[in-house]
Amino acid sequence: MNESLYPFVNHTTYDLKALGAMNRLAELSVRREKSRKTKGVCGVLGLVGLVGGVYLYPHQNLVGSLLMLYGVILLVLLMSWKNFQLRSSQRQLPRNMRECTYEFDEEEIICTTEAGEQRYTYEQVFAVVADLEWYVIFFDASHGIILSKNGFTTGDPKDFKAFIGQHTQLPIQEY
Repeated sequence: MNESLYPFVNHTTYDLKALGAMNRLAELSVRREKSRKTKGVCGVLGLVGLVGGVYLYPHQNLVGSLLMLYGVILLVLLMSWKNFQLRSSQRQLPRNMRECTYEFDEEEIICTTEAGEQRYTYEQVFAVVADLEWYVIFFDASHGIILSKNGFTTGDPKDFKAFIGQHTQLPIQEY
């Protein structure tokens, strides 16, 4: 890798902080509707299970107990949704892909990890989302890359914003 060939080079570690930021920004942007529906269904089914269990318990102890347990499990899941998503993301990420170096040139994004190299074109980008510390580039509602704004070894975050906006032809969603 010759960093001088690329206008922007970023090194990001996919730790709990990065994965948490990525999940949060996804939920605010590209997965907003899906997350809202999932949480709504989980909450409604949890309440139905809890209320149904309380109602049935005096007459059918086993069914009532199981419904109450079901309701409690769903409500606990709803309350710990962010932690559940974070742990799920962490389990899905292979160990050899936790340290990523991203190189941006005029044609593509090159991602280098211990597992190898992946290339993405700017046409593949679905959305670009940012907050004070991170950029997330989504390729669909479930897949993307996260860049720490402090991780730029070539180029800076402010210039990168203009660059990625120009190359993807997408607005940068800021949160």
